[in-house]
Amino acid sequence: MPITLNDVKPISLCITTEELLDSKRFLYNFCDTLILRGKDNRLKEDLESVKKEMNDFRTQLRFLNGYRTVIINNIDKILALINSRYYKTDPVKIDRIAMDGKDIIKKILNVENFEGLIALEPEFKGKITLPIYQLFINEMKKSNIEVI
Repeated sequence: MPITLNDVKPISLCITTEELLDSKRFLYNFCDTLILRGKDNRLKEDLESVKKEMNDFRTQLRFLNGYRTVIINNIDKILALINSRYYKTDPVKIDRIAMDGKDIIKKILNVENFEGLIALEPEFKGKITLPIYQLFINEMKKSNIEVI
């Protein structure tokens, strides 16, 4: 039985959310691949303007508010997916991940700057990503799918 994109969606969302929590890298590297290599000067100017605004202390809070909502939405999706897929397999672990996820969401709501998000990345990885990855691996083994 092959692995589908749907099978890896919880893990994919975890990886994406970890990347978002590394907000320092996001701020400094925003669209650098496109900006540095792009030939569309108008787009380059617009994106450079956005990047400057995101990194400006005076306007950063506006970006932080939207950024937090994206991360929180990802965590909500992750919790819903694992509840529907893995609850029968290990309800105690799913309940623990859900409690930890809600706790991280509360912390995200209370961060006052992008640096506050960076501190949450290791906690997210340890309490959310790694346990979900283990659940995923266990499910694949049950289905006789070899996972590295």
